[in-house]
Amino acid sequence: MISKNYFVIFVISSINLIQCQITNQYDKILSNQPDYIDAKYIPSMLHNDHIYLTIQYKCSSLTPRRISLSINIERTLYRTNLAIFRRYWFCHKSPNVQLRYVRVQLHRSIAYRSDSELKLVSWPIEEGQLKLIMYKNNQENENEMLKKIQYNVRFLPVHKRPSIRSFRWHPLINKTRDSICPAEPEVIRIIEYPLVLTGRAYGKHFVLPTYHDYGLRLERQIRFTKPRFSIIFWLYIDEYYASESLAVHSAILQHLAFNNTYLTPGIFLNREGQIIVNMFGNLYDRMGTGARTIESIAKKDWCRMAFIVNEYKWDVYINCLQTWDKPIIATHTSPIYYFFDDQLGTFIVGGSVLTPSFRGFISQLDIYRRIALTYEQLPKKLNHSFMPYLPSIIQKSSECKRHFNSFTQSREQADLFNKRIQQKFTCDAQPFLLKKPNRQCLLVRTWKHNLSLPAEAFTDVRYRIYRALRRRKVQSMLDVANKLYDLTMKILESDDFDSFCNLIISWSEQAVCYGHPSASSLLATFHRFGLCGLQSNSTRALELLFTGALLNDRISLLALGHRHFYELDGVPIDYDIAYVYYQQMAETSRQELYNPKAGEASMEYVRLTDDKLIGQLTFDKSDSFYWLRHQAKRGVASAQQRLGALMYAGRNGLTRNIQAAVEYFRLGAAQHDPSSHFGYGLALLKGQGTKKNIAKAIQHIEKAVEHGYLGAKVALGYHAYEIERNYTKAAQYWKECFDQTRDANCAHNLGVMWASGRYPPNYVVDHAQAWQYYSFAAQHGQIDSRVVVAQYNARGGHPVIRNPSLAALVVVAQYNARGGHPVIRNPSLAAFWSRNVAEESSSVGSIVRRALEAYQDRRWHSSFVFYMQAALAGIELGYFNAGFLCNELKESLSKKSNDCIEELLNRYLMVHSQNLQIDSYALLNVAEYYQWKKRNFAEAIKLYVQLYRNGDAQGLYHLAQIEETNSNNTIPSSVWVQVGIRFDEKIIANRYRRLQFVYQHCRQLKTAKSDESYIPCTLAYLRISMLILLNEPSKLILTIILMILSILLFIFRT
Repeated sequence: MISKNYFVIFVISSINLIQCQITNQYDKILSNQPDYIDAKYIPSMLHNDHIYLTIQYKCSSLTPRRISLSINIERTLYRTNLAIFRRYWFCHKSPNVQLRYVRVQLHRSIAYRSDSELKLVSWPIEEGQLKLIMYKNNQENENEMLKKIQYNVRFLPVHKRPSIRSFRWHPLINKTRDSICPAEPEVIRIIEYPLVLTGRAYGKHFVLPTYHDYGLRLERQIRFTKPRFSIIFWLYIDEYYASESLAVHSAILQHLAFNNTYLTPGIFLNREGQIIVNMFGNLYDRMGTGARTIESIAKKDWCRMAFIVNEYKWDVYINCLQTWDKPIIATHTSPIYYFFDDQLGTFIVGGSVLTPSFRGFISQLDIYRRIALTYEQLPKKLNHSFMPYLPSIIQKSSECKRHFNSFTQSREQADLFNKRIQQKFTCDAQPFLLKKPNRQCLLVRTWKHNLSLPAEAFTDVRYRIYRALRRRKVQSMLDVANKLYDLTMKILESDDFDSFCNLIISWSEQAVCYGHPSASSLLATFHRFGLCGLQSNSTRALELLFTGALLNDRISLLALGHRHFYELDGVPIDYDIAYVYYQQMAETSRQELYNPKAGEASMEYVRLTDDKLIGQLTFDKSDSFYWLRHQAKRGVASAQQRLGALMYAGRNGLTRNIQAAVEYFRLGAAQHDPSSHFGYGLALLKGQGTKKNIAKAIQHIEKAVEHGYLGAKVALGYHAYEIERNYTKAAQYWKECFDQTRDANCAHNLGVMWASGRYPPNYVVDHAQAWQYYSFAAQHGQIDSRVVVAQYNARGGHPVIRNPSLAALVVVAQYNARGGHPVIRNPSLAAFWSRNVAEESSSVGSIVRRALEAYQDRRWHSSFVFYMQAALAGIELGYFNAGFLCNELKESLSKKSNDCIEELLNRYLMVHSQNLQIDSYALLNVAEYYQWKKRNFAEAIKLYVQLYRNGDAQGLYHLAQIEETNSNNTIPSSVWVQVGIRFDEKIIANRYRRLQFVYQHCRQLKTAKSDESYIPCTLAYLRISMLILLNEPSKLILTIILMILSILLFIFRT
């Protein structure tokens, strides 16, 4: 005990001695400074484990002065400039420098690690500021500061902080479970499967998930001005920009606010192939800072690109497969900070309304949040697990190279032939020999008879190409591709194309190599469904679809969107990518509606099981068409209006003919038909099929309104809005039109006025009001509103989003300018809306029209192939009609019934699941397939119930058959309740009584198709009744006695 006291006295004496030495030293140095303050020996890392700060101070005033010591952090999630430690004391006049040792006691969220038992959240803050302030008096007033000193300090990282000690700890024996924080991914895979970018204003939208952990949310806010992240992806550039694009740059990755202003980061390509990076310092920085790479990225090669941001510095690393060891490296350090909030706005991979994309592919895009990778940490190889091939290299195949050589050979020979024609020399020569003879000679017109080639060589496509080049009917490979595709379509439309299958495949492959877009989807149809003797090959079909989509083939775009929407053929489900493909087609459909062209055909949903509707079709050579045209020539106004409407839209079996339609509208208008007045006035207003005449157009439209066609006010409003720029007048027309007729076009136009702030009298932007009109118009088929609804659901961030599949559900998305609230997106709904518009394209309509015409002419094979092409694009009508033809004609089509059901009719049910009006033919055949082939009674029962709900009594009949042929209680009572059958307590235990009751109910049904099931249900009812009699002898004897008495009574009366 005595020795311990001596030790304490020794330590205190040593400290006092050191203190005296320090103060004496500083007294000499600071003798000329009356007031002084400073902190000495600040530790490199602050924590709560016996850390002391040494404060030196000196005052010259008689009045005490306040000295304040604080340690501050920049911000928490809800507060800024927060003091996590604070001490103060007073300084009195002294000629000597004084010392004070202050023990550091940091806020526990900075000093300790998280503890779920104590509800302690550790803040991921590693930097702070130590502030030492001397005031003129004893009050803490910013205006009275005499001296201020500030140092940067550091805290322990979160993973190195100790656990806090507390008496509130519960014994481990009382813990029943461990509290585990949910995992929040730091590496997010945005794109897994290759995304085709066509050089247009479309791209994949995505937002990053919101952090739930307090510490991660806090670190995200701290990193707003010191961002740290990595973006890594693979891209294949076919062209730096689309040929029709006028933009200076092409987009790779964009970050946009909801008012379409750029945010950090933006990655672009210029027309020379150099990478351009744009970064922005704040939300209102419209210009930003940009830099570009010196070297250009290679075309026609897969390249890995890494974009890494580490606070004020960013790096770009580009490695291409062919030149992997020679990467492109670019580095830029900014003098100012970048502002980056990864939960603000939306990211877009590819093009947008501001900047279109390049033409090529992007795959395997990963975002590393809060992580700045080094070059050594980047992934080295392209992962092929989800991509069994590399798209867009189909034209590099040996087969395509052979076709290229054939074309080059034919062109050289044709050029030689034309050159020698001018020289007027003649001789014998073979046009397919590349080696030229020494003697110059000429091929005369009679060269064909003198050639030594075999006769079958003249049917070869090389001869056709040579002849077309020699006669200058084609000039390029694309011209040859168009000719080959046209010849292929003529063969497909012939009566017996089955014998020309090899020629169809060969010419289609050659057309694909030469760059014809539609040939890719046609050939993909044969490979996917195994037509013309080919084996079904979904991988080859996908390869062809990628090639076609890159060239903007409409069927290929629809087919890829369909596969991403339903997760078919090994393609992962991705509604955002499906929306990219569907939206391109939706915009095409919209342009076709407002700018129709002759020869197009509208999409018509005619099922081959509907004989009545097929009989009403007005084909160009049908009797109904001739009768309608005859009536129109006789001056029947209704016939003129109908014929004009059908020809203008290309509906009901007629091909679109704008000029003929306008002429019929003119004839109908001469007889004051209101619809014809409107149609003719609209044609004059837009100059479609006739010369533009606005004054005359307005006269006809006003006459349409006078004769009771109130929907014509939409055109009067259009004239006031676009030409007169009279928004008050336009709003009046459209509001009256909407209130009187609930016209969808008027509703959309009112939505446009509210969204653009042009609705009188206040002229303010009101998105919520606009959305009410947009949603109404979209649900009533207005094409522009459907596109708008799809866009809002893809990007999110809009005040109101309505879900059409749940009409009563209205989701309100509240957000502010900084995007602090979660963004409500619905990618599946966006893809759903855009798909509905995309399927109305004339390209789909033309294929369906060819199929229907072939069916009418009894060309079964042709009809089947065209419907299969529509099925490849995901059109439900294609699945159903192809399945119908396959099932009914499976022997002639060399198809198995299983293939017809599983590949086509079952897919039809999958695509048509959101519609209640499902065709009974498909339900019945698929249900029987599950019942007898798959022995899946649960699925069969579900389909039979749906068949019954569609008004077809066969569903109830087959349910009873399942109950009769299988063990007791195969069908649960809940299923019988769904079909409206409730068994009495007296019969529920007797199987045959239950069946008798079901068949009796089936006989009594009164539906549109009940006549078809009456006889089967009656026979089954009689059979079950006989079984009941045989099983109950007393009732059988009673029945026989009654029959004998009835016979005797009849004989007695006679």
